Amino acid sequence: MKRHVVLIKAKNPQNFNYCKFGNYKDKLGRIVELIDINDQKTEGYEMFNALVSLDINTKQDLRIYNFLKDHPLIGKFKVEDVRASEEKNAEGALKSAEAITKATSLSMNAMNDLALLMGLEPDMDETMLKAKLIQYANTNPDKFLELTNDIDQEYRVFLKKAENKKVLTNVNGVWKHGSLNIGLSDEQAIVWLKDNADVYALLRRQLRTGKPAVEDSAKEEVVIEESTQPQAMSTSTINQLETEPAKPKSWFGGKKK
Repeated sequence: MKRHVVLIKAKNPQNFNYCKFGNYKDKLGRIVELIDINDQKTEGYEMFNALVSLDINTKQDLRIYNFLKDHPLIGKFKVEDVRASEEKNAEGALKSAEAITKATSLSMNAMNDLALLMGLEPDMDETMLKAKLIQYANTNPDKFLELTNDIDQEYRVFLKKAENKKVLTNVNGVWKHGSLNIGLSDEQAIVWLKDNADVYALLRRQLRTGKPAVEDSAKEEVVIEESTQPQAMSTSTINQLETEPAKPKSWFGGKKK
């Protein structure tokens, strides 16, 4: 069976000589007694060294650990679960490896989007940007994977770009489209963009082309509405009528036939 080591360490080992952990009452008032290897009750546990190693996969060491972990005196000691620490370190190493692998496979556009979310300097050299992302992935794998695996990353990148290009504004944390409040936070703004997909498409077009796509659309609608009204005379027709000489009238005020 694999060992599961737990260390009991004195906080000031240089001043440690001896400590006896006597039987005690737990938080519910029950008496907690240490049972020895012969299943006999003892008066407690004596610690003669500043460091004690327990393998809690063995019956007696588990008894000692369960006796000590809630003891009133345990606050003067450090309890370190070595196996848990090893597993945590191993998990961290695997996550770092996953994050680094992902960082090295990103396209240039994906790297630029990620740099925007991380607040890195824009227009960074590709080699330098990749190095920065790999370094970040190694030291902060959880955050890096959270950013790259975010299902709303597209919208978060759009909000950043839209703010930079003045397509949207962020005033005191409130996102605005013109005078319209679209969210009191990034999350609310993203929900608004999802619920208004047609406007979102126009805003993306405006961000891409620099033209106020929403206003252009509104003008097109106005033109269509105006075209449904009765047509007035054209400018050429008006000019023709103004320059054409008037026909002479008859002596009786009527038109000549």
